[in-house]
Amino acid sequence: MSTNKRTKAIRLQKLPPYIFAQIDEKKRELLGQGRDLIDLGIGDPDLPTPTPIIEELRKAAGEGRNHRYPSYGGLDEYKKACARWMERRFSVTVDPKSEIISLIGSKEGIAHFTQAVVNPGDFTLIPDPAYPVYANATILSGGTALYYPLLEENRFRPDWNTVPEDTWRGVKVVFVNYPHNPTSATVTLETYVELVDRAKKFGFIIASDGAYCEQGYSALPPCLLQVPGAKEVAIEFFSMSKTYNMTGWRVGFAAGNKDLIAALYQMKSTLDSGVFQPVQYAAIHALNGKDEELIGPSKDVYGYRRKLMVEGLQRLGYKVFDGGATFYLWVSNPKGKSSVEVCADLLEKGIVVTPGNGFGAAGEGFFRIALTVAEEKLTEALKRMASK
Repeated sequence: MSTNKRTKAIRLQKLPPYIFAQIDEKKRELLGQGRDLIDLGIGDPDLPTPTPIIEELRKAAGEGRNHRYPSYGGLDEYKKACARWMERRFSVTVDPKSEIISLIGSKEGIAHFTQAVVNPGDFTLIPDPAYPVYANATILSGGTALYYPLLEENRFRPDWNTVPEDTWRGVKVVFVNYPHNPTSATVTLETYVELVDRAKKFGFIIASDGAYCEQGYSALPPCLLQVPGAKEVAIEFFSMSKTYNMTGWRVGFAAGNKDLIAALYQMKSTLDSGVFQPVQYAAIHALNGKDEELIGPSKDVYGYRRKLMVEGLQRLGYKVFDGGATFYLWVSNPKGKSSVEVCADLLEKGIVVTPGNGFGAAGEGFFRIALTVAEEKLTEALKRMASK
């Protein structure tokens, strides 16, 4: 049967093209033509998962008890490890039984959570620019996304005072994401304090995406649940993907308000069967491990790459925003060029980057570089960018 409008559900027809799928399709086309591409588009770590985590997976995968359906909400041992990590990293106390749930990566968790709490006709408030999943999950839930801008003059941090009171009163969920994808911006705890105060006043839910929380280079960023009383109104999503170079493993967790966790559990237990237990045991090993051994070496590599690219791009005349976190750089377009035009020009030189407007209207004027290739490829990319 051919694909047409009657084939897809109406909610799928409402989705905008997913920028990363489009980039991947174009990459495959060019690679099929024999082009030599340097892929700085998607943030997929090229560094291997640390060996001790892999060994734990091998060990657990060999045990027959782990070959059956896992618990929908996660192994008790896994949730306890998540709670210990929250206490150690953020001095946040959460009940592993009622305030933590395992995820098949934070992307899945955010999408399922949105469906669990957003009704048709509800409004969500989303940063612009932002990771596209917040808006797409809202659309799939029958809701409507509203936006708050993240502006360069404010270092891509929100100014909550610019959001009208009527908007605060009308929204069901407010999404926040720091360290921020795509800009690499970070915030202080005060940003979260102000948002929690508004959530308590106006009665909305906060969904905080902390996928890059361990990728701060000068200082480790805070989390929203550090704000006193945040658990009354918030849920926070964490992922092993970027922290431990485990993107393909699909494992993370959510922590926060027990009623929000329960709603997410009900949705997930209906639609998925949980995280493969050996992956959970490997994640336990990661969470219990020493950061200097499991995270430090990767951060050193990304930090070096960051310095290499920032200095190289600036020599070429590019204006680079470096928020001091993530493995992304947010780069201003050359004057007179749109984000799509810049990316098309670079693609002709064999360099894949992501246009800023793929993250929202406020992303126009920028493009994103992912530092997830070896140093020699970054150096080659700079040479290609310098060529006429």
